[in-house]
Amino acid sequence: MPPYSKAPVYLFYGNQVDAVLRARDQVLDAVLPAELRAENLTEYFPSGAGDTVRFGELLDEIAGDMAMLSFIPEAPKCVVVTNPAELFSGAARGRARKTDKPDSAERALEHAVRWIERDLPQTGHTLMFIALEDEAAAREVNERSPLFQAISHNGVARRFSEKKAFFRIEEAILSRNANDLIQATRDLWKPGKGDQAVYGGVVRTLRYLIQANVARERKLADTPAELALLFPDEAQRNLFKANPSVTRKYLGRAVYRTAHLLEAYQGMLDVYRALRPRPDDLYVADAQGLMEQVLVRLLNSPRPAR
Repeated sequence: MPPYSKAPVYLFYGNQVDAVLRARDQVLDAVLPAELRAENLTEYFPSGAGDTVRFGELLDEIAGDMAMLSFIPEAPKCVVVTNPAELFSGAARGRARKTDKPDSAERALEHAVRWIERDLPQTGHTLMFIALEDEAAAREVNERSPLFQAISHNGVARRFSEKKAFFRIEEAILSRNANDLIQATRDLWKPGKGDQAVYGGVVRTLRYLIQANVARERKLADTPAELALLFPDEAQRNLFKANPSVTRKYLGRAVYRTAHLLEAYQGMLDVYRALRPRPDDLYVADAQGLMEQVLVRLLNSPRPAR
């Protein structure tokens, strides 16, 4: 039995992906025998990397499924929802119906909270949420959200987090300190599996540096309209929608030449492919070693002319 009390609802979240998934498997082993999972386990995933799903939109389907009799009398059911938008502060990429009115998501959330509090315990089944945080994408669980509060008050919520990776990586890149950067990536890279926080931290820093260079070279820092046309709408992908202190930090003196930054950014695409190989790939490069090569080459590149 896992170190969690029996509950109708669970939430495992954080940036330690392996630990989150291990907790998920422990609960599954305890509440639903493997031989029943083909019929009695239902899982909901986002459609793409970085996306979320809207639990409020899934609720009718989930509640209906739990209300139906199982093929095996009295057999338990379990539903797992990965990355529900309602748990994340600022998450806005969950799939929504085009016909939704502005307040429909809020009403759906209120209905979902009531269902968890009143109806779910009566079903005798298990609902589990998995929330994979990504600091580089500014995706973190909001522990004050109504959904989080409903889960924690009626079930089990546990966080699995490491020390923030992004700030160590960002500081090393901005200071052009290769030793600190390699040490940070090796400390935070999970054995045998790329740590998404490491990859995301590097990519975000490179993106911000490129945007700062473009704005500086085109003298756009004081022209919000032009900046809005050039850079993404999402705050986590746009230096000029980040915290003002972050924007000021990147808009200081240029640290790298734009051409070298673009070369490194392109190199990180190869790292991503190594992290997410396709089934038909004949050869898969070592993602960690490849990323270190990309970064060392950048940090040793010629400095911009003063």
